[in-house]
Amino acid sequence: MQSDPKDNISYLLTTDPGLPASNPTPSYWQEPPHPLSHTKSPTLPRQTDIAIIGSGITGLAVCKTLLEAHPATNITIFEARALCSGATGRNGGQLAANAGEEYAHLAGIHGSEMAGRIVHFTLKNLQKMEELCSAFATEEGELQKVTKLRVFLTDGAFEQFERSVKLMERDHPSLRGLYTVLDAGGLKEEYNVDGAGGALLPAGTVWPYRVVTSTFARLFGKHPSRLSIETNTPVTEVNYDQTSKTHPYTIRTPRGSVRATKIAYCTNGYASHLLPNLRGRIYPFKGTMTVQDPGNFPNRGKDLSWGFHYPALYDAKTGSYQAGLYYLMQNTRSGYFFFGGEDKRLEDCLSADDTRVEAGSVENLQRKLPSCLGGTEAEAWRLVSAWSGVMGFSADGLPVVGQLPALLTGRDGDGEYLAAAFNGYGMANCLLSGEALARIMLGEDVSDWLPEAYAIHPRRLEKLTLHGAVKSYLNEVY
Repeated sequence: MQSDPKDNISYLLTTDPGLPASNPTPSYWQEPPHPLSHTKSPTLPRQTDIAIIGSGITGLAVCKTLLEAHPATNITIFEARALCSGATGRNGGQLAANAGEEYAHLAGIHGSEMAGRIVHFTLKNLQKMEELCSAFATEEGELQKVTKLRVFLTDGAFEQFERSVKLMERDHPSLRGLYTVLDAGGLKEEYNVDGAGGALLPAGTVWPYRVVTSTFARLFGKHPSRLSIETNTPVTEVNYDQTSKTHPYTIRTPRGSVRATKIAYCTNGYASHLLPNLRGRIYPFKGTMTVQDPGNFPNRGKDLSWGFHYPALYDAKTGSYQAGLYYLMQNTRSGYFFFGGEDKRLEDCLSADDTRVEAGSVENLQRKLPSCLGGTEAEAWRLVSAWSGVMGFSADGLPVVGQLPALLTGRDGDGEYLAAAFNGYGMANCLLSGEALARIMLGEDVSDWLPEAYAIHPRRLEKLTLHGAVKSYLNEVY
């Protein structure tokens, strides 16, 4: 008897992601490793004011904001493996929002005002990412301001996009002109790309690992007595002791324990390992990235990045899942293409195992890349590198940012906080989400700029359910 696909998806979404593996696939972004990549104290500090678990963009943002806003705070960063070795050090390197594609969906659920706030938040976040790179990683970050070419491969996808953009521009006149829409003829004539239609919008590309590690280095140098970075130190357990007035949380690691006043979870797809009540609400999604050498293909890295959109599809009979997006940037120095996207079994997508890359995924990306740019699938380009990375997704498709209630921690106390589940658009959400979380930890009100739809509150938790996550996949085939 064939198993019910709902049961299989439910199982995958609620499986413990575990700790990040000690032997992940090597990411091209992380070579060469930064001098701080394996830094740690000779012995762990006995206590800390703030424990930040995770050292990607989000953890960096929390750390930087707290150090700058509260000069007396001591901070300890806990990282299970090397510094910035998770999703930030494994992503697509693109600074791009998905405002136009998602606006109609967001407005339908949250209303036009909130949908507009989300769009503006992501655009502001991208601006802040550019500023961070310019300030802390001017050369090594390789920031390029480019035009993003979004290509819609089917008539249905293009028509849906056009309706969404028109609705966004009607509701928010200040966003008019953000997108320049192209028909199929314009795509072919100007960019030698086949598709039902496309759009241009301002965007950027960056070397994310170098931006984060360079910024951490500056902070570490400026605040050596207040900042402790503990790599290769996975947090295995968190306990709460209400008898301690100042440092009630115990952070347990293989190197010993640290007492903390507050904890910020910035572990994205791994968040539900230490917070089991999040399972089904937040879950890991594994992506595949390649670096490919196009030979004599023109280098457009200073001008363009690309996205290729098609309807996502889950086939319950075969278990295969096509995620609906391929994303592409070109390095200005080497000419290499960084190309990612998913067409594989759903069980390989809903996974936190970044120790392997499915062979079929790499072969698919090698076939797809030349054909996306006007060639044929027979023209496979030389594979330079391939790796996997674990993102965090949420049941309602939006980031989850704020103070954690006992319902989610399973503990007394009010000192645990979370910023996670960026749903594949971390570059457009992480930095400001991390800053917002830090300011929430300081007792500040961020409701005037952090979208309420991202926040943790009872109304949202009622809808942030396993059922919603399962339904989002089954809707793609039934």
